[in-house]
Amino acid sequence: MSQECRKVLLVDDDVDFLEANRVALEARGFEVLTASDSRHGVEVAESERPCLVVMDLMMEQLYAGFSAVQALGAHETTRDIPIIMVSAVTTDTGFRVDQAGAKPEWLRVVEFLNKPVDPIVLAQKVADILDQQK
Repeated sequence: MSQECRKVLLVDDDVDFLEANRVALEARGFEVLTASDSRHGVEVAESERPCLVVMDLMMEQLYAGFSAVQALGAHETTRDIPIIMVSAVTTDTGFRVDQAGAKPEWLRVVEFLNKPVDPIVLAQKVADILDQQK
């Protein structure tokens, strides 16, 4: 992975998720930024320009993550940042956003993961995606 691609933004309203994944990503050598709601996440992405964003789907509003992904895609400075979306929507409601384990075509993310996500697995996914971006 290239030196310039070390900054990852975690956007989630679950402080335990943020902390566990921050630790796992930092152990892999990433610089980790965090935001606890979608609006702040978009602001941090615009100002800090991370190499990758991990975005929760359900935060301050049921589908806040969808809105944040759309906002990031609308800005020239953030539209090319890869996004991993994570959500407990399947666990909580049984509604599947992913299609047979794959992200839906209409969702502008590189990966959709159902929570709970093992922090070590997420850190590996981040590393793999950024390696592919080289």
